[in-house]
Amino acid sequence: MSCAALAQCIRDKMKSPSLSHRYLSAQLCLSAAFCAAVCQAQTATPKAQSSAFELAKRLQQQSVSLELEGVPRDNVFKDLRITAAGVDDPSGQHAPAETVRAAATAYEEALKADPNNPELHADLARLLAELGQAEAAQKELERALEINPKFAAAHNHLGIHYLLKGEKARAEQEFKAAIETEPRFAEAKNNLGCLYVITARSSEALQLFRQALADRPNYLDALVNLGFLRASQSDFADAEKSFRAVLRLSPDSVAANNALAATAIKLGHGEDAITVLQRVARLRPNSAVAHANLGIALAAEGFDLPGASEQLTEAIRLDPGLAVAHYHLGRVLLETSRRDEARKELRSAHHLEPDNPDVLYLLAQLERQSGEIAASVQLLDHLVTLAPQNSDAQYLLGRNLLLLGKTDEAIHHLQLAVAAKPDNLDALYNLAQTLGKTGDQDAKVYLQRFQDLKQGRQLSDRVEKLGSYALEAAHAHDWPKAIADFKEAIELCLQCASAADLHRNLGVVYVLAGKPDLGREELEAALKLRPDDADARRALESLAGHKADPR
Repeated sequence: MSCAALAQCIRDKMKSPSLSHRYLSAQLCLSAAFCAAVCQAQTATPKAQSSAFELAKRLQQQSVSLELEGVPRDNVFKDLRITAAGVDDPSGQHAPAETVRAAATAYEEALKADPNNPELHADLARLLAELGQAEAAQKELERALEINPKFAAAHNHLGIHYLLKGEKARAEQEFKAAIETEPRFAEAKNNLGCLYVITARSSEALQLFRQALADRPNYLDALVNLGFLRASQSDFADAEKSFRAVLRLSPDSVAANNALAATAIKLGHGEDAITVLQRVARLRPNSAVAHANLGIALAAEGFDLPGASEQLTEAIRLDPGLAVAHYHLGRVLLETSRRDEARKELRSAHHLEPDNPDVLYLLAQLERQSGEIAASVQLLDHLVTLAPQNSDAQYLLGRNLLLLGKTDEAIHHLQLAVAAKPDNLDALYNLAQTLGKTGDQDAKVYLQRFQDLKQGRQLSDRVEKLGSYALEAAHAHDWPKAIADFKEAIELCLQCASAADLHRNLGVVYVLAGKPDLGREELEAALKLRPDDADARRALESLAGHKADPR
């Protein structure tokens, strides 16, 4: 292969992540300048050779960084499952191994002429990593650092190498060495931030991502990582700002569009999420994952079931092995009363992902409704083996076993359902009834628990309704009605979960009704129950200048 052809091939092909790990992916992107440098090294004069490698050195520091994957995204994308493989660039391809091997050979030849060139060793390490020769790559990086201990880019690359091997302490040491050598090395700060995220040092990671962005305001990887981190901390508004900043710089970024859509859903902006996912589907018309994500969003809360069915069907046409598409299409079909078709899709999803708890539970329900009790039992038995604390699955399995006449086994699983979730009313009632039929004295105990819990829920419902009535009355400035409803709710509630809110709201109503002292008492009661109630504290502070009111 000629030097020109080699340069063109690497320029065209080597633009996608080359190393992967469960939590991160190393962006080891070769610039075409590297290839040009190799070609010039074989034919040019020493002066021209030096110039070419200097260009490669300047570019390489901008081409290596880590992007968070997995841990933060799992939280952000729980609803849309956007973490499925291929989302970022389903059509992306890696350079053929022979092309990378040819480039590595060119570097090896260059090193024969200049064995003490640390940049050449570092560049060769990148190519060897692309070929999966991790140990050889490590040796080249170590050799580069022997020659030049202050070679920041080599420290950074070696840090990535150690992180992918799971050697976190050594990775941290290398990233810190890179930053110490070059205090404004944005990639190394970003990479150290990634390390701190996966080692549960989120506050330090946050600081590093922000430092990287201070060094380079338009640094896409750091913006994306900052967004994922903030989303994992449930600060979705801040995460949204980061993802929108990415899209201002790179409007066609599939990862950022997906992240923005997932964040919009968390913020309750479902229609915005759909708009964004429609854009992704247009950007990646041949991506099964893009169509699946759009279908899932359209299906949410029954927003557009026909549209969801169309998108999910297209996803399956593009990739019949995409289990999540089969599962959600099954759900859509079930919601439109097409049970037989739904069961077919769910069986396909189960075949592809036999351990998926959502698929197991929904398919077990369908099999039960179709009279296939034994099949339902088999699915649920597998599910409770995987997730013994799944109270609903234990309960349904117990009900199925009763239908099969296996009373002792049914009782066992109903007891497990109650143990996993003590307030499972259905499980408590069925367990009490089943034990009663066998003459077991524990039946009375479970029946009493059921009745107490049911009464408590009825009380909670009454408290919630009174609170709603009181707010409506307050909105209409009917202060006596609002006060009466809040006071009754508090009397019923005692120390229930809503007590602090009720006291705070009653306090505010008292103030609005011209009774600031009574309002102060209620606000202080709210703060005793919930000291971090900022609204109650602000309302109390606003009363500082009020005089006592006559009772």
